[in-house]
Amino acid sequence: MRPFLPAGPAAMLLALALATGGTVAAQITSLQADAVKQLTYPVHDATDPLFVFYQKHETYRPGSLTAGLPVTGPLDFVWTQYDPGTDGFNIPVKSDLGVETSSISGLDEGGFRVQISNGAGIDTSFLAWVMLDDLVVYTEKDEAGKLASFRSGCSDGNYVIIAGGVELDTFYYYDPVSHAEVRFQNDFDIEWTSDNPDLTIYNRTNKNAMGSNFSNEPPYKDTYYILSATDSLGMTEVDSVLYDTKHTKAEFSLTFYDKVTNEWSGDLNSEWSKDKGSLDAPLEVRFTNESLNGYAFTWVFLDTTNEITGLSTREFEETSDFAYQPTFTYYTADEIYYPYLVSTSDAGCIDTFTLEEGIEVVASQLLIPNVFSPNNDGTNDIFLFKHQSLKECKITIADRFGRVVYRQKIDDIYEWEGWRGTILNSDRNAPEGQYYYVVEGLGYDNVEYKDPNIVEQWRINREGGGTTQPDNGDDEKGPSNNLYTGWIYLFRGTGEF
Repeated sequence: MRPFLPAGPAAMLLALALATGGTVAAQITSLQADAVKQLTYPVHDATDPLFVFYQKHETYRPGSLTAGLPVTGPLDFVWTQYDPGTDGFNIPVKSDLGVETSSISGLDEGGFRVQISNGAGIDTSFLAWVMLDDLVVYTEKDEAGKLASFRSGCSDGNYVIIAGGVELDTFYYYDPVSHAEVRFQNDFDIEWTSDNPDLTIYNRTNKNAMGSNFSNEPPYKDTYYILSATDSLGMTEVDSVLYDTKHTKAEFSLTFYDKVTNEWSGDLNSEWSKDKGSLDAPLEVRFTNESLNGYAFTWVFLDTTNEITGLSTREFEETSDFAYQPTFTYYTADEIYYPYLVSTSDAGCIDTFTLEEGIEVVASQLLIPNVFSPNNDGTNDIFLFKHQSLKECKITIADRFGRVVYRQKIDDIYEWEGWRGTILNSDRNAPEGQYYYVVEGLGYDNVEYKDPNIVEQWRINREGGGTTQPDNGDDEKGPSNNLYTGWIYLFRGTGEF
């Protein structure tokens, strides 16, 4: 309300300060208020302050106001409260006589007017409104503060529904001229968050009803869901509910046993070398459980059905030990296996993780070089051949006159140390020259490695003296013309050839 200022020097000084927006102005203030808004009226042509006091956590916090003038000397203050029943400021509150400022406290909501005078030319009044903002935010929970059990489930797919709402405080004030009731337009913003950094929450709220948050990707660890709301007056309230998770997420990782280094490795592939094994049969795999909130686990290593016979083969293990790392050996080569893990939570929820890319056990392979040089120079000193997924193998090596210088039945190709160029595994070195080899093998994919004309090839090559000549010395290049029977050149010189 605009003040009534009588004539006189003091009144003129006060009017000038109000009109020019001086640094010291007559006013109603409140140091304890949390927010201040300016109210307008439908008819009355003025603005008056609304002092807001937040009622935090259901704690009653009354309002307080202070009034004064930018003049010195004693003043008389008379406070009254607006009475909607009589349409006026007719409820006495407090009077302070002969003081410079006056305060009132312990105020409930309403409008308050202060009349200030000094009996010597000053007679004015000011209006202010007090609102006790009581914003309420709540989440749906049981007596223990946890999410009710019916709000989550897994029988028809995983889901969790977190529910909550906001009770927005309203405030009414009155036009001092028309006495019409006016509603302050309060509003709010709402947001769901959590204490789980791994959880993504999509806020879908309806301000006209209870706010709820639905997810079919529930958390796999106990999580507090937090509902926060902020109204137009700046008040923020929060409430939370604990979701004692019942869901589980199955997951695992793999390592493979390297048959060359005799160590577990996570980066084997289909490429074999003398220094590193490959994903060939028999392939031993170690499984590491990385599931979340699992109570019981079923490891299924093999689950296949024969297309011809229709018979099923299922290899699995069950355990409740999360730290247990099962191993399984895949023997059939040239196959892709899709192991999976079933994780069951303590509440009975189930999740399955399948290795979608599968484990490819590479096909059998046998590639034989046609030269080696056992001269202890560190290069091609041993006659070995590239192999993968080789189940059985036997090798015979003879000189040009048919005399056997090396014969070996290889039960484990990875334990075979190769031919070092000696005669019948003795200390005597076989002389430099051409030697005829015969290799027969069987892969873990039942592929046979054998020259179908082995007898004829032996006769032709023996009589003809052989045709294969040494290449650049790389043991992974230059296989013989007949693949599994042919001539290999034993070179005992030094240097490049």
